[in-house]
Amino acid sequence: MSVLKLVPAKIHGVADYASGLALILVALLVGGSDEAVATGVVLGAVLLVVSVLTDYPLGIVRVVPFKVHSAGDYLGAVALIAAPFVLGFNDTDGGLTAFYIAVGVALIAISLVTDYENTATDRLAAG
Repeated sequence: MSVLKLVPAKIHGVADYASGLALILVALLVGGSDEAVATGVVLGAVLLVVSVLTDYPLGIVRVVPFKVHSAGDYLGAVALIAAPFVLGFNDTDGGLTAFYIAVGVALIAISLVTDYENTATDRLAAG
């Protein structure tokens, strides 16, 4: 599900964990409406759990195939972009709205350039 295979699985994993943590921390530190904060905490936690369960170099349990994970990346990115408008906090929580849209766009961008095929080589390199 990528256009170019420029980003190895290990780097994608780093981006996953960083994005999940950032979503949770920014939502809690910035604060805002219940819906705005819950969006960051819930979607960040889901991203972290899926990352832990993904069969890629930074996965811990490795039960979710990396290609399935890629579909979840796109779904989560669309959820991040749409949530402020669907849940109605785009007017009241502008900072979190902008942050969620930026993270959603970044997740789509990295997903479009990730090599979802080459996880075995990356796993060997990770040691």
